[in-house]
Amino acid sequence: MAFILIAEPSASIAGALRRFLEGASHEVTVATDVQEAMARVRELAPAMVLASVTETFDGEGLCRQVKEEAPGTPVLLLYLPEEEQPESRSSTAGAEACLVGPLKRATVVSCVSLMMQLAKARETVSVVRTEMQLMQHQGPRREPSSSGADLEFLKRLLFMEVKRSRRYRYPISYLLLEPDGYAQRIATLPAAQRTSALAEVLRRLTESLRDIDVAVPFAEGRFIVFLPYTPYEGAIVVAERLRQRVKEVESVSGLTASMGLAVFEPSAVKGQAQVSFGSLMKEAGESLRRAQAAGGDRIEGGRSVSTEPVPEA
Repeated sequence: MAFILIAEPSASIAGALRRFLEGASHEVTVATDVQEAMARVRELAPAMVLASVTETFDGEGLCRQVKEEAPGTPVLLLYLPEEEQPESRSSTAGAEACLVGPLKRATVVSCVSLMMQLAKARETVSVVRTEMQLMQHQGPRREPSSSGADLEFLKRLLFMEVKRSRRYRYPISYLLLEPDGYAQRIATLPAAQRTSALAEVLRRLTESLRDIDVAVPFAEGRFIVFLPYTPYEGAIVVAERLRQRVKEVESVSGLTASMGLAVFEPSAVKGQAQVSFGSLMKEAGESLRRAQAAGGDRIEGGRSVSTEPVPEA
Protein backbone atom coordinates (compact mmCIF):
# COMPACT_ATOMS: atom_id res chain seq x y z
CA MET A 1 0.00 0.00 0.00
CA ALA A 2 2.78 2.46 0.88
CA PHE A 3 6.56 2.55 1.15
CA ILE A 4 7.53 3.44 4.74
CA LEU A 5 10.85 4.25 6.38
CA ILE A 6 11.35 3.20 10.02
CA ALA A 7 14.13 5.11 11.79
CA GLU A 8 14.84 3.07 14.91
CA PRO A 9 18.19 1.98 16.44
CA SER A 10 16.75 -0.98 18.34
CA ALA A 11 16.63 -4.11 16.19
CA SER A 12 13.84 -5.66 18.25
CA ILE A 13 11.60 -2.58 18.11
CA ALA A 14 12.33 -2.00 14.42
CA GLY A 15 11.53 -5.66 13.77
CA ALA A 16 8.20 -5.40 15.57
CA LEU A 17 7.25 -2.24 13.68
CA ARG A 18 8.26 -3.87 10.40
CA ARG A 19 6.01 -6.88 11.15
CA PHE A 20 3.10 -4.60 12.05
CA LEU A 21 3.33 -2.66 8.80
CA GLU A 22 4.22 -5.50 6.47
CA GLY A 23 1.26 -7.37 7.91
CA ALA A 24 -0.87 -4.46 6.67
CA SER A 25 0.66 -4.83 3.17
CA HIS A 26 3.06 -1.90 3.44
CA GLU A 27 6.62 -2.05 2.11
CA VAL A 28 9.19 -1.21 4.79
CA THR A 29 12.84 -0.21 5.01
CA VAL A 30 14.76 0.38 8.25
CA ALA A 31 17.51 2.88 9.14
CA THR A 32 19.39 2.65 12.44
CA ASP A 33 20.79 6.18 12.64
CA VAL A 34 19.79 9.69 11.53
CA GLN A 35 22.41 9.96 8.79
CA GLU A 36 21.34 6.66 7.26
CA ALA A 37 17.67 7.67 7.54
CA MET A 38 18.24 10.92 5.64
CA ALA A 39 20.16 9.04 2.95
CA ARG A 40 17.14 6.73 2.54
CA VAL A 41 14.78 9.72 2.35
CA ARG A 42 16.86 11.29 -0.43
CA GLU A 43 17.35 8.05 -2.32
CA LEU A 44 14.02 6.25 -1.88
CA ALA A 45 11.47 9.04 -1.25
CA PRO A 46 9.32 7.08 1.24
CA ALA A 47 5.61 7.85 1.56
CA MET A 48 6.04 8.22 5.33
CA VAL A 49 8.73 8.22 8.03
CA LEU A 50 8.33 6.65 11.48
CA ALA A 51 11.07 7.89 13.83
CA SER A 52 11.80 7.03 17.45
CA VAL A 53 12.66 9.71 20.01
CA THR A 54 14.98 8.53 22.77
CA GLU A 55 18.01 9.78 24.66
CA THR A 56 20.26 8.15 22.06
CA PHE A 57 18.21 8.74 18.90
CA ASP A 58 17.22 12.25 17.83
CA GLY A 59 14.00 11.51 16.00
CA GLU A 60 12.89 15.12 16.37
CA GLY A 61 16.07 16.33 14.69
CA LEU A 62 15.49 13.82 11.90
CA CYS A 63 11.95 15.13 11.50
CA ARG A 64 13.23 18.68 11.06
CA GLN A 65 15.70 17.55 8.41
CA VAL A 66 12.98 15.64 6.56
CA LYS A 67 10.75 18.70 6.59
CA GLU A 68 13.56 20.85 5.22
CA GLU A 69 14.38 18.53 2.32
CA ALA A 70 11.07 16.75 1.70
CA PRO A 71 8.35 18.88 3.34
CA GLY A 72 5.54 16.81 1.83
CA THR A 73 6.66 13.60 3.57
CA PRO A 74 4.52 12.82 6.64
CA VAL A 75 6.46 12.03 9.83
CA LEU A 76 5.15 9.99 12.77
CA LEU A 77 7.24 10.36 15.94
CA LEU A 78 7.35 7.53 18.48
CA TYR A 79 7.92 8.46 22.14
CA LEU A 80 8.76 6.46 25.25
CA PRO A 81 5.92 5.82 27.77
CA GLU A 82 7.39 8.29 30.28
CA GLU A 83 7.23 11.24 27.88
CA GLU A 84 4.86 13.84 29.37
CA GLN A 85 4.48 16.28 26.45
CA PRO A 86 4.60 14.26 23.22
CA GLU A 87 2.02 16.37 21.35
CA SER A 88 3.82 19.64 22.07
CA ARG A 89 7.27 18.24 21.24
CA SER A 90 6.17 16.53 18.03
CA SER A 91 4.31 19.63 16.86
CA THR A 92 7.38 21.79 17.51
CA ALA A 93 9.49 19.36 15.49
CA GLY A 94 7.04 19.61 12.59
CA ALA A 95 5.65 16.07 12.76
CA GLU A 96 2.14 15.30 11.56
CA ALA A 97 1.42 12.98 14.50
CA CYS A 98 2.95 11.08 17.40
CA LEU A 99 2.39 7.88 19.35
CA VAL A 100 3.50 7.02 22.88
CA GLY A 101 4.63 3.53 23.83
CA PRO A 102 3.98 0.79 24.49
CA LEU A 103 3.09 0.50 20.81
CA LYS A 104 0.37 -1.92 19.80
CA ARG A 105 -0.13 -3.33 16.33
CA ALA A 106 -3.65 -1.95 15.91
CA THR A 107 -2.65 1.54 17.02
CA VAL A 108 0.38 1.78 14.74
CA VAL A 109 -1.41 0.37 11.69
CA SER A 110 -4.47 2.55 12.30
CA CYS A 111 -2.42 5.73 12.65
CA VAL A 112 -0.38 5.01 9.52
CA SER A 113 -3.55 4.22 7.55
CA LEU A 114 -5.17 7.43 8.74
CA MET A 115 -2.16 9.50 7.75
CA MET A 116 -2.18 7.95 4.28
CA GLN A 117 -5.88 8.64 3.85
CA LEU A 118 -5.52 12.21 5.07
CA ALA A 119 -2.72 12.74 2.56
CA LYS A 120 -5.29 11.93 -0.11
CA ALA A 121 -7.79 14.22 1.59
CA ARG A 122 -5.23 17.05 1.56
CA GLU A 123 -4.98 16.62 -2.20
CA THR A 124 -8.75 17.03 -2.40
CA VAL A 125 -8.59 20.15 -0.24
CA SER A 126 -5.83 21.53 -2.46
CA VAL A 127 -8.06 21.05 -5.50
CA VAL A 128 -10.90 22.89 -3.73
CA ARG A 129 -8.62 25.79 -2.78
CA THR A 130 -7.27 26.02 -6.33
CA GLU A 131 -10.80 26.04 -7.69
CA MET A 132 -11.78 28.85 -5.35
CA GLN A 133 -8.73 30.87 -6.36
CA LEU A 134 -9.55 30.38 -10.04
CA MET A 135 -13.13 31.48 -9.40
CA GLN A 136 -11.75 34.56 -7.71
CA HIS A 137 -9.98 35.58 -10.95
CA GLN A 138 -12.39 34.21 -13.55
CA GLY A 139 -15.73 34.91 -11.93
CA PRO A 140 -17.69 32.34 -9.98
CA ARG A 141 -20.23 30.10 -11.64
CA ARG A 142 -21.51 28.63 -8.37
CA GLU A 143 -21.13 29.04 -4.65
CA PRO A 144 -17.59 28.33 -3.38
CA SER A 145 -17.97 24.95 -1.73
CA SER A 146 -16.67 21.45 -2.18
CA SER A 147 -17.97 19.69 -5.27
CA GLY A 148 -20.44 16.86 -4.70
CA ALA A 149 -17.80 14.21 -5.37
CA ASP A 150 -15.23 15.88 -3.10
CA LEU A 151 -17.75 16.32 -0.30
CA GLU A 152 -18.93 12.72 -0.54
CA PHE A 153 -15.32 11.52 -0.40
CA LEU A 154 -14.69 13.57 2.73
CA LYS A 155 -17.91 12.38 4.34
CA ARG A 156 -16.87 8.78 3.72
CA LEU A 157 -13.42 9.47 5.15
CA LEU A 158 -14.84 11.10 8.29
CA PHE A 159 -17.41 8.32 8.70
CA MET A 160 -14.62 5.73 8.50
CA GLU A 161 -12.54 7.56 11.08
CA VAL A 162 -15.38 7.63 13.59
CA LYS A 163 -15.64 3.84 13.27
CA ARG A 164 -11.86 3.48 13.52
CA SER A 165 -11.79 5.72 16.59
CA ARG A 166 -14.31 3.50 18.33
CA ARG A 167 -12.45 0.33 17.40
CA TYR A 168 -8.92 1.44 18.28
CA ARG A 169 -9.87 3.87 21.03
CA TYR A 170 -8.24 7.10 19.95
CA PRO A 171 -9.88 10.53 20.33
CA ILE A 172 -11.24 12.60 17.46
CA SER A 173 -12.67 16.11 17.36
CA TYR A 174 -14.84 18.04 14.93
CA LEU A 175 -15.20 21.81 14.68
CA LEU A 176 -18.03 23.43 12.75
CA LEU A 177 -17.15 27.07 12.05
CA GLU A 178 -19.22 29.88 10.58
CA PRO A 179 -18.23 33.55 10.23
CA ASP A 180 -20.46 35.70 12.43
CA GLY A 181 -23.11 37.62 10.55
CA TYR A 182 -22.43 35.62 7.40
CA ALA A 183 -25.83 36.38 5.85
CA GLN A 184 -25.38 40.13 6.30
CA ARG A 185 -21.62 40.58 5.94
CA ILE A 186 -20.49 38.02 3.36
CA ALA A 187 -23.49 36.53 1.54
CA THR A 188 -24.53 40.00 0.34
CA LEU A 189 -21.14 40.77 -1.21
CA PRO A 190 -20.69 40.65 -5.01
CA ALA A 191 -19.94 37.10 -6.10
CA ALA A 192 -16.21 37.66 -6.71
CA GLN A 193 -15.73 39.35 -3.32
CA ARG A 194 -17.72 36.65 -1.54
CA THR A 195 -15.57 33.95 -3.08
CA SER A 196 -12.40 35.84 -2.19
CA ALA A 197 -13.50 36.27 1.43
CA LEU A 198 -14.34 32.57 1.88
CA ALA A 199 -11.11 31.54 0.19
CA GLU A 200 -9.14 33.72 2.61
CA VAL A 201 -10.97 32.23 5.60
CA LEU A 202 -10.15 28.72 4.39
CA ARG A 203 -6.53 29.65 3.78
CA ARG A 204 -6.08 31.06 7.28
CA LEU A 205 -7.71 28.00 8.83
CA THR A 206 -5.52 25.60 6.86
CA GLU A 207 -2.34 27.50 7.71
CA SER A 208 -3.12 27.08 11.42
CA LEU A 209 -3.52 23.29 11.36
CA ARG A 210 -1.28 20.25 11.35
CA ASP A 211 -0.90 18.42 8.07
CA ILE A 212 -2.88 15.54 9.52
CA ASP A 213 -5.90 17.81 10.14
CA VAL A 214 -8.47 18.64 7.47
CA ALA A 215 -10.41 21.89 6.96
CA VAL A 216 -12.91 22.16 4.10
CA PRO A 217 -16.01 24.13 3.09
CA PHE A 218 -18.96 22.06 4.30
CA ALA A 219 -22.05 24.15 3.52
CA GLU A 220 -22.78 27.71 2.49
CA GLY A 221 -20.66 29.89 4.76
CA ARG A 222 -19.59 26.97 6.97
CA PHE A 223 -16.37 25.03 7.33
CA ILE A 224 -15.72 21.70 9.01
CA VAL A 225 -12.39 21.01 10.70
CA PHE A 226 -11.48 17.39 11.48
CA LEU A 227 -8.84 16.80 14.17
CA PRO A 228 -7.77 13.14 14.46
CA TYR A 229 -5.96 11.91 17.59
CA THR A 230 -7.11 15.09 19.37
CA PRO A 231 -8.82 15.02 22.79
CA TYR A 232 -10.89 17.85 24.23
CA GLU A 233 -7.95 19.81 25.67
CA GLY A 234 -6.10 19.84 22.36
CA ALA A 235 -9.24 20.68 20.38
CA ILE A 236 -9.92 23.73 22.55
CA VAL A 237 -6.38 25.00 21.91
CA VAL A 238 -6.84 24.56 18.16
CA ALA A 239 -10.30 26.17 18.20
CA GLU A 240 -9.01 29.23 20.03
CA ARG A 241 -6.15 29.55 17.56
CA LEU A 242 -8.60 29.40 14.64
CA ARG A 243 -10.88 31.94 16.29
CA GLN A 244 -8.01 34.39 16.45
CA ARG A 245 -6.90 33.68 12.88
CA VAL A 246 -10.36 34.51 11.51
CA LYS A 247 -9.95 37.99 13.00
CA GLU A 248 -6.92 38.46 10.74
CA VAL A 249 -9.00 38.11 7.55
CA GLU A 250 -8.35 41.24 5.52
CA SER A 251 -11.08 41.00 2.90
CA VAL A 252 -13.85 41.52 5.53
CA SER A 253 -12.89 44.02 8.21
CA GLY A 254 -13.57 43.02 11.81
CA LEU A 255 -14.67 39.49 10.96
CA THR A 256 -15.21 37.02 13.80
CA ALA A 257 -16.43 33.44 13.89
CA SER A 258 -18.48 31.11 16.05
CA MET A 259 -17.53 27.48 16.48
CA GLY A 260 -19.29 24.34 17.62
CA LEU A 261 -17.08 21.55 18.94
CA ALA A 262 -17.80 17.83 19.21
CA VAL A 263 -15.31 15.41 20.75
CA PHE A 264 -15.27 11.64 21.08
CA GLU A 265 -12.83 10.11 23.55
CA PRO A 266 -13.32 6.32 23.59
CA SER A 267 -12.71 4.38 26.75
CA ALA A 268 -12.58 0.76 27.77
CA VAL A 269 -15.75 1.15 29.88
CA LYS A 270 -18.25 -1.50 28.93
CA GLY A 271 -21.45 -0.05 27.51
CA GLN A 272 -19.96 3.26 26.41
CA ALA A 273 -22.34 5.31 24.29
CA GLN A 274 -21.94 4.50 20.61
CA VAL A 275 -21.42 7.58 18.49
CA SER A 276 -21.57 8.07 14.74
CA PHE A 277 -20.43 10.67 12.25
CA GLY A 278 -24.01 11.94 12.14
CA SER A 279 -24.32 12.29 15.92
CA LEU A 280 -21.01 14.14 16.17
CA MET A 281 -22.02 16.52 13.37
CA LYS A 282 -25.38 17.08 15.06
CA GLU A 283 -23.60 17.86 18.33
CA ALA A 284 -21.22 20.27 16.57
CA GLY A 285 -24.15 21.97 14.83
CA GLU A 286 -26.06 22.42 18.08
CA SER A 287 -22.95 23.80 19.77
CA LEU A 288 -22.46 26.23 16.88
CA ARG A 289 -26.01 27.52 17.27
CA ARG A 290 -25.42 28.05 20.99
CA ALA A 291 -22.26 30.02 20.24
CA GLN A 292 -24.14 32.20 17.76
CA ALA A 293 -27.05 32.72 20.14
CA ALA A 294 -24.61 33.82 22.86
CA GLY A 295 -23.37 36.67 20.66
CA GLY A 296 -20.77 34.99 18.48
CA ASP A 297 -16.97 35.12 18.52
CA ARG A 298 -16.90 32.14 20.85
CA ILE A 299 -16.51 28.36 21.09
CA GLU A 300 -19.21 26.11 22.51
CA GLY A 301 -19.43 22.37 23.15
CA GLY A 302 -16.71 19.79 23.17
CA ARG A 303 -17.57 17.74 26.21
CA SER A 304 -16.53 14.22 25.31
CA VAL A 305 -19.25 11.66 24.81
CA SER A 306 -20.35 10.13 28.09
CA THR A 307 -18.52 7.02 29.18
CA GLU A 308 -21.09 6.04 31.80
CA PRO A 309 -21.89 2.37 31.47
CA VAL A 310 -25.31 1.40 30.15
CA PRO A 311 -27.14 -0.86 32.62
CA GLU A 312 -27.26 -4.39 31.35
CA ALA A 313 -30.56 -6.22 31.15
